[in-house]
Amino acid sequence: MNKRLFLILLPALLSATGCKQQKASETKGTITEVEAHQPLPPQYTAHYDKSVTPGRIDIEKALADSVPVNLSKVASSIEYFMVGDDKYPITDVVATNEGFIALNQPKLYLYRKGMKRKRVGLKTTYGNWINVPGSKISFDTVTTRLYAHLKRINQETGYGEEYIAELPPLDSVLARVYYLYPDSLPNRYFFPPKSSLIRYLSPDKYATQKENKDGIDEGITLFHLNGDTICTFTAGIDPTTQRGQYLFQPPFFDKIYRHGDQITFRLSFCDTIYRIRDEQTYYPAYVTDFGKLRLTAIENIQGKDRKNKAWMTALEENAKALFVRTYKEGKSTQSGWLDANREPDMPSEERQIVYLKSSGQTFALPVKTQGLTNDLDGGLPFWPDGQTSGYLYMIRPAKELKTKIKLTGSSKQKELKAFLDSVDEKQNVMIVVK
Repeated sequence: MNKRLFLILLPALLSATGCKQQKASETKGTITEVEAHQPLPPQYTAHYDKSVTPGRIDIEKALADSVPVNLSKVASSIEYFMVGDDKYPITDVVATNEGFIALNQPKLYLYRKGMKRKRVGLKTTYGNWINVPGSKISFDTVTTRLYAHLKRINQETGYGEEYIAELPPLDSVLARVYYLYPDSLPNRYFFPPKSSLIRYLSPDKYATQKENKDGIDEGITLFHLNGDTICTFTAGIDPTTQRGQYLFQPPFFDKIYRHGDQITFRLSFCDTIYRIRDEQTYYPAYVTDFGKLRLTAIENIQGKDRKNKAWMTALEENAKALFVRTYKEGKSTQSGWLDANREPDMPSEERQIVYLKSSGQTFALPVKTQGLTNDLDGGLPFWPDGQTSGYLYMIRPAKELKTKIKLTGSSKQKELKAFLDSVDEKQNVMIVVK
């Protein structure tokens, strides 16, 4: 079989034989066929550790008040990076041994403190990248290899295929004169067809969400990169009912991420944030208490009145705190177009909630502060857009920093002042704390 014919037939072979890995010579770039691997069924039965007492995040009580929180409560260092303009916005960030790799989709760049950014030479288009919540890239600090969650069109079926592309060690990629292309990468791991979204978590694991009989997510299933099923972990979600023609609305919010070496997940209509300790054991890490503000699954699915109800819309975490964004539905007695300009009785509001792990306290930040008070260097208020390996980051326009930050001459603003003096107003800035 010649090389061209093999490449044409390869998607069909993958579909027929299960999850398959392609290997190629890194020096010659030739693709060789590897024995097909038929994914194995679950290796473990989940064990739920009930002996763990979860931390209680009292959202109902916190929302009744407003308390400013200093950034120094949750971080001790802060760094700034110029990360390009809005033409290629950042959609994902991973920490490396010496900085951060950001996906300025579709381009990859390495950002290091005090150095110009360096292109990581994987040549892709915007459409090559998978468009799902969660991580699109992962970095192995031991092998220094970057992994990318990509997709392609199967020329035989016309359907999209998802896969993980493994790049060579970072130093060799940075030293290249010519780009790498997805089809020429040495190792590519193709996912078997799944009925649920694939969440890529690390160089060796991914997850899908498991639905109950009513079509509502009730847990997650972990897989090895070769497609072998590890275990399914079930969450304690509300009782549900059939969705019918129901359109998904904001109360549906799921989050799957890594905290340290433990996979953590939170599903819609479940008060608990779970951690997976090993390949079969999980436990309740935190419980979010919305009290009387809580919106149940059936209330939402059946389209009940959501006035004065609140729900989670975002979740991030570092070593010292959890950061929760909530939305509370307002109340209005407007009866029609004649009342269109009348103020609602109680406007809807978004709030930022901080849970401090050391004290177990939960605080709702004042709306006007727009984040944690930056007492590290007097810069912008901070609220995370994302997390990676214990770091939190947010992206803001450089112009916002220049117009809103007041320089006082303080010694703790020395680095910030030098950065502002050199920054291009047309650029965006990534602010990283730990």
